Amino acid sequence: MLPVFHTTTPAPTWEEGLITGSGRVGGILFGPPDDLRISLSHERFFIPANPRPPAPDIAPALPLIREAILAGDSSRASDLVTEATRRSGYDGDLIWTDPLGICATLSIATPGGSSDARRSIDPEHGEVAVSWADASGGRHTVRALAPRDSESVHVAMESETGTVFELTLGLTGDATHALETGAPDYSGSVRATCEIEGDAGRVTTHTADTAMTSTVTVRGSLPWTRSADGSRLRSRMAVAAGAREVIGIDLAVGAGAHPPAPPRPNRDADWASLRARQSATHGALVRASVLDLEGTGFPTTEELWDAARSGDAGARRGVVEAAYLSGRAHAIASTGELPPTLQGVWQGSWKPAWSADYTMNGNLQNGGIAGLIATGTPELAGSLLNLVLPFLDDYRENARRIFGADGMLLPSRMSTHGLANHFHEQFPHLFWVGCGGWVLRFAADLVATTGDRSIVDDRLWQLVEGVLRFGETATVATEDGRSFVPDYSPENAPVPGGSPLVADSTIDVAIHRDAARAARVLAAARGDHSLDERWRRLAASLPAYRRADDGTLAEWISPRWPENLGHRHASQLYPLWYEPDAAFEGATHDAAALRDAAAATIAAKIAWRAEAPSAPPGRMEMAFGLVQLGLAAAALGDARSALTCVEWLAIDHWRPSLTTTHDAGSIFNLDASGGLPAVVAAMLLNSTVDTLSILPALPREWRRGSISGLRARGGIVVDRLAWDDDGCELTLHRLPEARWLRPDGRVRVRSPHPFVIDGRPASDDTIVVAEHPVTLRSEWDGSRSVEA
Repeated sequence: MLPVFHTTTPAPTWEEGLITGSGRVGGILFGPPDDLRISLSHERFFIPANPRPPAPDIAPALPLIREAILAGDSSRASDLVTEATRRSGYDGDLIWTDPLGICATLSIATPGGSSDARRSIDPEHGEVAVSWADASGGRHTVRALAPRDSESVHVAMESETGTVFELTLGLTGDATHALETGAPDYSGSVRATCEIEGDAGRVTTHTADTAMTSTVTVRGSLPWTRSADGSRLRSRMAVAAGAREVIGIDLAVGAGAHPPAPPRPNRDADWASLRARQSATHGALVRASVLDLEGTGFPTTEELWDAARSGDAGARRGVVEAAYLSGRAHAIASTGELPPTLQGVWQGSWKPAWSADYTMNGNLQNGGIAGLIATGTPELAGSLLNLVLPFLDDYRENARRIFGADGMLLPSRMSTHGLANHFHEQFPHLFWVGCGGWVLRFAADLVATTGDRSIVDDRLWQLVEGVLRFGETATVATEDGRSFVPDYSPENAPVPGGSPLVADSTIDVAIHRDAARAARVLAAARGDHSLDERWRRLAASLPAYRRADDGTLAEWISPRWPENLGHRHASQLYPLWYEPDAAFEGATHDAAALRDAAAATIAAKIAWRAEAPSAPPGRMEMAFGLVQLGLAAAALGDARSALTCVEWLAIDHWRPSLTTTHDAGSIFNLDASGGLPAVVAAMLLNSTVDTLSILPALPREWRRGSISGLRARGGIVVDRLAWDDDGCELTLHRLPEARWLRPDGRVRVRSPHPFVIDGRPASDDTIVVAEHPVTLRSEWDGSRSVEA
């Protein structure tokens, strides 16, 4: 049984609320206890509030743009890009993706005021609750739960002494946000109508042109009445002393004015039955990987986090455990057919930060879905392909209009289309060309951990060929190979405030080198190696990584552009996030120099943040930047830096409600929820299809512990990994579906010390992982820790 957490911190706005989600729909419970709100949202309800022109036609101006960049005149190149975009009808303002919308709001009011309020979060069951006392001492509770894979939210109302719950169904939201990101207010783009149908109250929310519609229905034996202006429905639920009443709220979303009605759920199940069903579905996903660092527990999250901030070692381990558990639970609760947006599947604002979209230059991959594969839920990572694959034609048009190239260019931001039209002079996202290859890495890891070859369908194979063809036709031939020009390293510029346009950002070179490896895995799964040689040639033609004059790993391959380390992104570390790039492997002088350069980058970025470790104007912004640093540190065996990133994430980016924030304590955001578990997993296990690295970055502070359910490439499941003062032990097996990946089952094990297998000393560093559990044990040789 996993822990239930409690908090006494009020939730005056949706950003501090308690969240429950089925993967497909979400509810946020917030407000004063005697006047609660539940804001309801659906993963498909994106408001078509913004224009969607095709990508600007820049290709005719490309020769002059390239000439300027290669001459080192990025400012001139930027002017040429601006002129080209204006000729295509762009006026210089950012065009935003369509925002995640609010479907409806249910308000729940009770008489008698409130005091002694307590809130609880049960990650295993996806249940949240608010409990309070009224003026007469009577205690009441409201609970919410969204059954896994359903389009429903269930609400239970309880009273020890009996009371009446006043319900109001309508459409409300907040028009402000914690940070002005430039995303527009979309409240003028929706309208709502309220209806009563038998015993159901219903709010139908239409977009301005009825292109999208959501219908929220509350069913039950409730007498609904309409407000005088028709904008709200009201009802009353009398709950007897010691009783509980449950209502079901169904959401449906569709194109056009009339979305399909959701299937009528079973309302006969009591709350215990709902929880039991959740334990078998949502709970099974949450329990797939559990971290135990023998951390200290406290009665409330406030007390736990306060103790951690004061330096209590047990509490610091405890917040990492709580963050790992709740972060995974939130990523699971907001992953359905689609992956989590920046806000998961939750919305309470008419002006969401960055449109609450899918930001593809790091937030999604290093954030919301970063831990899905490694921490026991690889099946959920297929949601990324559901998002990306419907828009292949858009990607072809992007490549043609921006680069005059064949193949596919994926945009940096998405929600309802794949057009690359989110552009500004200081954020030239049009020229970041790494998204497609990054998607291929996730697809390859999904195949390599599950062995499921059916993932490589015709659409994914088109993407494999499309990304390759873009790399072949959008790059420029040079004396030494091929070059990406223009290019962009998200979201940095060599000179602060200057033009970000460059040639050969390290991340894009790294992504395409890595995509060649990913494509080989996908080719083997499909049984089609016709593209292998072309991928090999493209990867071999790209420029080599560079160590900058300051000793760090250069963010831009050419020394023409200076390093700008004072920045929240750490994109140049991509070569270390997944299977380490071959250039960083081995005992050669060049590989050692690159590893040293990456380590210097990590140290410099951490030191830069440490100078002002608070939300802006401090430097503790963008949680996924810490994920980028932590993943690279783990790959280098730098346990100290990895732990710093994990503890900064856990302590500074988690609220008392166990939701996470973009910056330290500011802006509701799922990046830390998905990212922290990924870093923890990377510290404890790393893999390729033929190697397994055990405890590559174990810090001294984690003296004893265990973790279950980690997934490794090669179709390996690490059922349990445990360590203590004497050594470590892991039990693992291979999935039968993954035999084709490594038919002999042989895997090289990298362990800090010699190990034994099922009680017998290993003769070398290679083992055969069978489809039945195998146990390995490694004894420390006098030193308790393997910390680098």
